[in-house]
Amino acid sequence: MKLSKHNFQACIFDFDGVIIDSEPLHAQAKQATLDNFQVKYPPALFTDSKGRPDREFFEFVAGTLVQTGVTAEEMDAYKRRIYLEGFENVALVTGIQEFLPVARRAFKKLGLATSATLRDFSLAAQKYQLRPWFDAIITGADTTRHKPDPEPYLKVMTLLAVTGSETLVIEDSPNGIRSAKSANCTVVAITTAFEPNELRMAGADMVVASFAELERELGIAALDTV
Repeated sequence: MKLSKHNFQACIFDFDGVIIDSEPLHAQAKQATLDNFQVKYPPALFTDSKGRPDREFFEFVAGTLVQTGVTAEEMDAYKRRIYLEGFENVALVTGIQEFLPVARRAFKKLGLATSATLRDFSLAAQKYQLRPWFDAIITGADTTRHKPDPEPYLKVMTLLAVTGSETLVIEDSPNGIRSAKSANCTVVAITTAFEPNELRMAGADMVVASFAELERELGIAALDTV
């Protein structure tokens, strides 16, 4: 499809894996947590859970995999400590710093929809001064149903006063893609966490390897040199 032919009014970004390269740390912290509590798990558990809130992940683990008395709350608290300890080493996704000012000029409105906790988002937002770029932000604290449910994107679109047909979403995970597509948005997936075929199978309208490639597809690469 030709993205440059669409009259998008808004662009909504996912957070983990799209703006901040935190997916590896999240996976490492979850794995360290389950290992600490001696929980046996299938290899695909962490990949399948990308895009879902930690609390939902640990409730699933507690309900299906735990053989001892450990609770979802205990595992979640332990994981948060591990994540916090490693957060200083988390960088922005390559190209996002250059893309944000281009997107600010190309779209009337920018939004962010994430299943991350408000605390995790705030850590990165403060470190990298992210909040000023967005006209509306929805975190996991603002929704009762999380990705792959469309609620996060529907809430951001309500705040931005746009429809799905007017909105381009940038995602990196199948759960996020399903969420945005269920909200009737056009979705570009970036290959920071999953293989292209997995993203296409989840419903992505386009798959790109970088933000530079996305700029070219949108026909807006020259904007930052004006």
